[in-house]
Amino acid sequence: MKILLAPFSLLVPVTALGAQETPPALTHGPFLGHVDATTLHVWARAAAPGTWTLRLRNQALAGEHTTTAEATVANDQTLHFVVGGLAADTVWRPELACGATLIPVAVPWSTASADDAAAASIAFGSCANDKTVPEQPIWARIRNRAPHALVLLGDTPYIDLVTTPARRQRHREFFAFPEVAATLSCIPTWTTWDDHDYTVNDQFGPVKGSESARGVFVEYHAHASYGDGTRGIWTRFRRGPVEVFLLDTRSFADSEPSVLAPGERSVLGKAQTVWLQQGLRASTAPCKVLACGMVWNGGVRPTKKDCWGNWLPERDALFRWLGQNHIDGVVLVSGDVHRSRLILHPTRELVGYDVPEAVTSPLAQSVIEANKVDVPGLEFDAGEASSCLILEAKVGDGGEAVVRLSFHAGDGREFHVREFTAGSLQQPDAAPHYRRLQLRLREAFGARLDGLPARDEPTPAAWRRAAESPAWRQAVQKATPAFAVWRQAITEPTFRQRPARSDFGSEFRDDLCMGCVEMHALVDARGRQGLADGDPAAAVAAIDELLGHARQLRQLRDTNAWLVAAVVETRAVDLAAALAQQAGPAAAVPATGSMARHLAARPALVALVVLMREENHADFRTALAQLAGGKDRKAMLARTFTDDVQRHYERNLAPLFAPAERLGSELTAVDRDALAQAKADLVARMKQRQAAIAELARDAAADVGADAAADLGLMLATLVLPPLAGALESHDAARAALTAAVAK
Repeated sequence: MKILLAPFSLLVPVTALGAQETPPALTHGPFLGHVDATTLHVWARAAAPGTWTLRLRNQALAGEHTTTAEATVANDQTLHFVVGGLAADTVWRPELACGATLIPVAVPWSTASADDAAAASIAFGSCANDKTVPEQPIWARIRNRAPHALVLLGDTPYIDLVTTPARRQRHREFFAFPEVAATLSCIPTWTTWDDHDYTVNDQFGPVKGSESARGVFVEYHAHASYGDGTRGIWTRFRRGPVEVFLLDTRSFADSEPSVLAPGERSVLGKAQTVWLQQGLRASTAPCKVLACGMVWNGGVRPTKKDCWGNWLPERDALFRWLGQNHIDGVVLVSGDVHRSRLILHPTRELVGYDVPEAVTSPLAQSVIEANKVDVPGLEFDAGEASSCLILEAKVGDGGEAVVRLSFHAGDGREFHVREFTAGSLQQPDAAPHYRRLQLRLREAFGARLDGLPARDEPTPAAWRRAAESPAWRQAVQKATPAFAVWRQAITEPTFRQRPARSDFGSEFRDDLCMGCVEMHALVDARGRQGLADGDPAAAVAAIDELLGHARQLRQLRDTNAWLVAAVVETRAVDLAAALAQQAGPAAAVPATGSMARHLAARPALVALVVLMREENHADFRTALAQLAGGKDRKAMLARTFTDDVQRHYERNLAPLFAPAERLGSELTAVDRDALAQAKADLVARMKQRQAAIAELARDAAADVGADAAADLGLMLATLVLPPLAGALESHDAARAALTAAVAK
């Protein structure tokens, strides 16, 4: 048996046992490719064809995982191992074997942390020429920083030859470069291409020689995905608070029209654009990196045509789409131009915030002074012949993320740093203000807000009494800091919640509702006190604030928030009536105009029905998942007959939602009767099957079957039954009150 040791991929014979023929060894690797919380992708290249086995061992877990890969002449003896089913954030001792050859790997490998990890660091770099730059200290700098991931943005390697044998040869030479091999052996690495590794300088699209690029790229990298599976090489990965969308800006440039900007040229092409849009919509990462080799600006030397500045209609259409879809936390990263740059793109009107771009190039190559071109938003520019970018993101105890961009030189200098808070990388949002409002109210009135005066029942009569109460007058004065934050909150165009802390909750229900409801009383009291003091403008301002708050609440996909909004609207209507009565109709004209504009933009009844159906489905899935974790018959049914249970649940609720989905502009007596009858029918079915449903709590060893799934579906339908009629009546009553007030 021949044993080889692989420290940083330099294969060194240790001992040879026996006189058998020397078995094949590795020429390159093993290198880490795509790594996530459960899976490792590993690349290597064998010296000869053969079947190789990768073993991962973890003594603490007493676990071992193995997988095999085949080195063939057809794939240039490259190996791509995929080991799945691993635990997050665990350390594994790898070894590779082929026949009698055993190669222990000196450096242990780790799976990634879960997506909710609070911190991540990712290194980015481009342009490393192993032919012309024999000393490349930047790789040691990257290893010393020990980032969670490394992203290579192209020209890694420089190929400039378009045949398959030449491409393979250049990859082998680059991966054999000691500093490169040492780095890729210990840091999970993702790569896209730029011009010199796609075809030749400044080229893109279906140019001569590009047809051989993808096949060799796939052979020599270990990604989890490559484009759409047959075209392109785009891919993505997540590290804690950062999700990286690694784009292919070469394959489809000018090969088809733009999806984002109809009638214009495209860089991304249709398939990649759709993939990017879907991924960004689904991403929960506070920081979303759009990374490619091509710079996102036009600051390049004259006649250079491969930059986003030459596809501005599509780039700006992408920015506009980000704004329209409320995509927060976007950071652009690029390379190619042999400059280190920080640009804050003036995109506030398109995106809702200014999007930063970090340009990092080269890792090891000459500086290009001709690319020192001014662009809008340029904050920093430097020419460093050995440099990389480190992006770090950290979520603090308060849930606020901070993104730190730092440029590093091969000699160890950190030569530029720029930090961005999550708040600076999102559209103006009311939610942070409402969170601060909670703090101001607690500072004024105690942790449970029990320092506020006692309130009567929440009725218009009780609200009117607030103006007559000295205690409420004092409370309004004490709440001055809270009013300042409140006014900031209600002027923001969006209101987005954090994920809920409870299974059936929301941030509004779990955290924000209490302070908001108390604030309604304070705003109302301040307006009524203004009337009592001969200041009708105070009442007009309070009405505007209450209506603005109601509009914000209805941005939330949360029935409770919509119910509170209806109460807030009723407060505004009653305060407007008091304004007209005490200050005269003329004084009430501004308030009437505000109510008319609010009413015109107010969502219809059916919008609430759609929201409640969404919530109901989410509550059903949560309840079913909770049941599935048990040990009784319900749990067995939930696990075994999931689809049947869902079908019966939907069948039971369909008659309840059917009349609601046909509602007009107002809730009629006929509508109320139909809703009441549908609910009564559901309750009656539940009573008829009550005994059978009680049997579902028996021990799991009892027989279960598809028939019992119908009973479980019925039980869940009644368990998560939405307050449909009550919510619709509340929404419609507030509409009627607003309509009557405007008509006076």
